[in-house]
This record gives sequence, C-alpha cells and structure tokens, in this order.
Amino acid sequence: MKIRILIQATILLIIISILSFFYYQYIGDTKEILSKKNKTDEIKTDELSEDIVNELVNVEYNSTDKNGNTFYLNAEKATVELEGAKNSNKVKLDKVVSVITLKNRGIIYIHSNKAIYDKLNHDTFFFNDVNINYLNNSIFSENVDLIFSEKICTIYNNVSYKSERFNLNSDKILIDMLTGDIRLEMENKSEKVNLTAKYEYIN
Repeated sequence: MKIRILIQATILLIIISILSFFYYQYIGDTKEILSKKNKTDEIKTDELSEDIVNELVNVEYNSTDKNGNTFYLNAEKATVELEGAKNSNKVKLDKVVSVITLKNRGIIYIHSNKAIYDKLNHDTFFFNDVNINYLNNSIFSENVDLIFSEKICTIYNNVSYKSERFNLNSDKILIDMLTGDIRLEMENKSEKVNLTAKYEYIN
C-alpha cells in the first residue's frame, strides 16, 4: 500500500515538473515576446505621432468658382499635416504668390512671406509682409484674409494704400470679389480715412 502511494506521489511530482517546465519554457517566452512586440508597436506609434507633417517644395494650387473667377497660388515651401492629424486640411505656406482673376473685374496679385491654405474651401490667410496689387493700386498690410465662401478679401493691420494719384492709411480695406469694388473702413467710426494726394492733404 505504501509502495503504491509512493509511486503515485512520484508520478504526480513528475507531472507537476513537466507542466512547470512547459509553462516557463513556452508560455513564459511567448508572454515576453508579446511584451517586446507591444513595446515595439508603442515606439512606432510614438514615431508616427511625432512625424505628422510632410514638407513639399514649389507647390501650386488652382481652383475656379461658379462665377468664373480663378484662383492660383504658388509657394516655395508647404508644410502639410498627414491624414488623421488635427486640421489635416490646412497647409502652411512660405514665400507665397497668389493670382486671383475676377471675371470682368481685373486681377488681384498677392505676395506674402507666410500663408495658411485650406484645401477644402480654398480660404487663404496671408500674413507677414503682405503686398497686394489691384487695378494699378498697391496695398501693403500685415494680414489678408481671402474668404471664398463669403466672396470677400479683407486687408487689415498696418494698411497702406498707394495709387498714382494719392496715398492713404486705413484700418481695413475690403475687396468685393463679386463686384470688384474696394471699400475702406476705420475701426473707430468717428475717425476719417487719411488721404494724401500728390500735392495736397485731404482729411
């Protein structure tokens, strides 16, 4: 009887030893491999999250609206956010030249050091030393917002307007992209636009 119990105990110990060896040899290694793989995946994910932009050189954008107006934009460099990133439809531009042809109304030329272009609606926000030429008039400012959805071009911040006949300063200049009309505005409605003609000053 004692021999039988001893044999059963020995067999049980052998089985436990085999199971323990199998567990640590194979299942433990598998867990370690999975752990290493997960860490590798985390590193790759971190690398992707940091590298969410792509730089392009000498980019061009073209579009035409339902009124027949055309829009052309060229930039020396564009920084494009990859799909899935926040505001991935926005493109940051450097050294920008834009040509807007208003049907039967003339051509607007815009130059700026920087701009942000929206690929979905073509709205473009020019800034940093902006120069606009339209109907033989030169306009200088720090910001120009070209909003296609509203058909308006808003020029603001340190606005200086120069033509063959006069120079003037204004807080804001609006160009209607449907009519081609130019409107000057002052933030303080009580103030008047300062206009300097070639040989006289008009207030």
